[in-house]
Amino acid sequence: MFRQTLRAGKIQFARGYASVARTKAPLTLFGIDGKYATALFQAAASKNALTTVEGDLLKLDEQLSKDAKLGEIFSSPLLNKAAKEKLIDSLGKKSEITTNFFKTLLENNRMAETRGVIAAYKSLMEAHRGIVSVVVTSANALNSKDLKQVKDNLTKGGLIKDFKEVNVVNKINPSILGGMVVEFGDYTIDMSVASRLAKIEKLLTDSISV
Repeated sequence: MFRQTLRAGKIQFARGYASVARTKAPLTLFGIDGKYATALFQAAASKNALTTVEGDLLKLDEQLSKDAKLGEIFSSPLLNKAAKEKLIDSLGKKSEITTNFFKTLLENNRMAETRGVIAAYKSLMEAHRGIVSVVVTSANALNSKDLKQVKDNLTKGGLIKDFKEVNVVNKINPSILGGMVVEFGDYTIDMSVASRLAKIEKLLTDSISV
């Protein structure tokens, strides 16, 4: 069994696990979910269990997608830790690393971060395989030529490098009004009309308040 604590970005292993050199994560992720996903990735890598853990997480993600109440139970402060641990165990057989990891999330009251951790781990596994996913959000659907131009600008401009494959996905969000928002890894490039208008509004507000 092992216990992980995240303090100042450092990961400590205990409970009988021998100290091992940490595998460098293929992406630097920030935020609580990013740190936990990185800790899990490094623990899985040290045991040659990256794909095993990935399989566990994908199954759990599928269960959470099918049952929205399950996610609510995970994050509910009304359900005690013992009950949540039984719930985790009831969700099918998992590897020891995955089981212990979720016990760590439970001990640290971070079960609400489950979906975020799973998404972050997926990003790490894609990067591990030489794949990076780019999400381009626009007010209206972009054609293949526009998406290719975004891909070329990112790769040729050096913003994305050392990857074998770049997957560009277009998401529609009319609220950005126009332009686009490009996201990959922990990077966001906001070129939306809504963002520009917000900046103009702030400038005007600041000017009036002076």
